[in-house]
Amino acid sequence: MISLTFRQTVVLILVSLMMCVGLIALDQQHRLDGAKSPAEQLIQPFQAAMSRAGDSLHHLRSGSPSDVQQQLQQVTVERNQLLADNAKLKDLQQQVAELQKQLGFKQSRPELKVVSANVVGQDPNGTTRTLVIDQGANAGIQVGMAVISPDFVVGQVTDVSQDRARVTLAIDSSSRIGAMLQSNNASGVLFGEWQTGGQMQLRYLDPATSVKEGDVVVTSGQTARVPKGLVVGKVTRINRDVQAAELNVDVGPLINFETMQSVMVIVGDGTQP
Repeated sequence: MISLTFRQTVVLILVSLMMCVGLIALDQQHRLDGAKSPAEQLIQPFQAAMSRAGDSLHHLRSGSPSDVQQQLQQVTVERNQLLADNAKLKDLQQQVAELQKQLGFKQSRPELKVVSANVVGQDPNGTTRTLVIDQGANAGIQVGMAVISPDFVVGQVTDVSQDRARVTLAIDSSSRIGAMLQSNNASGVLFGEWQTGGQMQLRYLDPATSVKEGDVVVTSGQTARVPKGLVVGKVTRINRDVQAAELNVDVGPLINFETMQSVMVIVGDGTQP
């Protein structure tokens, strides 16, 4: 980096002032007219561009109210279209994620034959926890078959038509599924408790069973058409009554039943030809 002394700086300033005075004198004598013309030619395009920008701004400000209203309406339409497209994209992403999970389940449990179905409705009265799916007897679905999504138990088929089926969720109070603790195979019966303010409860466990909160609960295979080893949920509370020689544990599901878009129905477990 070049460094100037104080003296050099003073000299440079004096020289600059003298040049400025000289240029002013020459301009007053019209001796710079030849040099001014090319400079003006270089500047003219920029002046024209600035002039056009000013005209556009003036036109925008001076537009009629109807023109402004039309522009606002067009912007609103475009914004709404973008919001709709974004919502569709998110929905497609969720569907792709669910399909990928279903494929992963099929690969991990190749002995199980499953039918994929879309959720098309829920209980309109809100007094039971049920779903309606768009597959039925035509796809081989029968009452009692297990429904999963796809890593966790959703419930069981309780009613079937040709192209529709009703699924009662595992949290519904009418649901009964054989289940066990994955850690030690201690088995019991899983009761739905949604109508009484709960979720699920695994009952009839041996009072001496070792269990802790967070233990995984899976199906035991003791319920017809519900294969063994399907994840139901996790223990959320332990209710041990020593005097009554009872051990019941509250179980929380690992899926959100409200947001499910598709499920799989297990129509075969490999034990039948």
